[in-house]
Amino acid sequence: MATKEEAGLAIRRRMRELGLSQPALGRMIGKSHSWVNVYLLEKPAETIRKMWAKNPQDLDRLLRALQWTSEEFTRATGIELPGAPLKRMGARPVTMTTVPFHGVVSAGRGTSHAEPMGEIEVPSDVVERYGSYGLYALEVDGDSMFCEDLPYSIPPGSFVVVARDLEPRPGDLVIAWLRGKGVGYLKELEQRRGHQVLKSWNPEVPPLVVSPDDEVEIQGVVVHVGFDPRKVRR
Repeated sequence: MATKEEAGLAIRRRMRELGLSQPALGRMIGKSHSWVNVYLLEKPAETIRKMWAKNPQDLDRLLRALQWTSEEFTRATGIELPGAPLKRMGARPVTMTTVPFHGVVSAGRGTSHAEPMGEIEVPSDVVERYGSYGLYALEVDGDSMFCEDLPYSIPPGSFVVVARDLEPRPGDLVIAWLRGKGVGYLKELEQRRGHQVLKSWNPEVPPLVVSPDDEVEIQGVVVHVGFDPRKVRR
């Protein structure tokens, strides 16, 4: 097992790799930046155990923000998670499970439509972690969530796996249905005083400001992003 200093350094390194500041990581988890600094980075093992016992949704959000599976988190930090023993002989093979494929979502400069499209394979650990929230997949059309300057982005032709019943928090990627426009959007949710903002990652695409009078339905939180290399285009 790693010491708390080594575990904290591993998380810091991962944050640097992803370009995540402490305030940004805190928003994605639903915590303050001081919580990230005082608890997560200084007391990682104790903090992770408390999260798993008292609020596993926050632990899920942390793993998603760091783009680690539970096994990858354990290997990097030395902190063993329930159901994820430390692997000393390499990673276990990835197994796949299918989820319903429900249509196309607009990333901001694209179209959206809902129709049965069969099923699509996703890693089994995604289904194990989020299956109780009701999973479905959508293909991404449009480039508002693609940016070459970010360490991560979602190009047109990707697919997203959505947890329908997972409670959205600021910093989450969500599927937002705007009834007035008749369009479903893939956006990052940001909460501001008196209204919500649906952010794009592409700086050329302006955000959507949602007022209290707008009819917006959040239809789920994105928990996985994947792609078929033959379908993704720049």
